[in-house]
Amino acid sequence: MSHIKQANLIKKLELTKQEKELIYGSLLGDGTCSRSGMEYRLRVEHKNDHRDYVLWKYRLLDRLCLTPPQYIQAHMSCRFGTVGHPEISLIRSRFYMNGRKVIPKDIPVTPLMFAVLLMDDGSKIHSTVNLALHTYDHVDLEYLMGQLKGYNIRSSVHHDGHEDAKRLYIETASYKTFERLVKPYVEQVPCMTYKLVLTP
Repeated sequence: MSHIKQANLIKKLELTKQEKELIYGSLLGDGTCSRSGMEYRLRVEHKNDHRDYVLWKYRLLDRLCLTPPQYIQAHMSCRFGTVGHPEISLIRSRFYMNGRKVIPKDIPVTPLMFAVLLMDDGSKIHSTVNLALHTYDHVDLEYLMGQLKGYNIRSSVHHDGHEDAKRLYIETASYKTFERLVKPYVEQVPCMTYKLVLTP
C-alpha cells in the first residue's frame, strides 16, 4: 500500500485517550506541530542521548505514524512525526492563540501529561524538581499550579534572572506526592529517571 493511501487511512482513526494525553503533554513541553497538507502533524525530536525516550513516545503513537524515528545527524538528535491528522489540527488550534503558545484551560492535566512535561522540560534541583515554562504567561502558570493542587501538590513560580525565564518549582514538602504521580511513566524510560530525586 502506498504511503498516501496509508496516511489517508490513518487520518480516519479516532485518537485514543492515551494518544491525546501524550500529544497534549508533548505540546505542553518540547513537541511542535507542523503543517502536512491540509492538516497538522505532531513532531517529536530530542537529543540522541534520549533516543529511548523518543522510541517510548513513538510506541505510544505508532498507530499515527508512517515511518519510525530517524537519526538526524545535523542536530545529533532522534526524530519522528505523525501524519497530518484532523484531531491533531484541532489540538494544535487550542494550544496557539494569536501566534502565542497557551495552555488550554479546559483540558485537565493528567499524570501522563505531567510526566511528559517533566521529561521534556524538567530538571532535578536539590530535593525536588522544577519545570522550565519560559513561553507561558502567568495565567497559564496559575492554571498548571491549580492542576497540581488538585493532586495535593503545592508549587511556586520562580524567575531565572529575568521576567521571561519562568520555572515552576514543586515545593519540597510536595515532592514525594509528585514523584508518585509521574514515576510509573518515568520509570518506563530509564534514560530519563535522572530527572527524579527518587526518594525511598
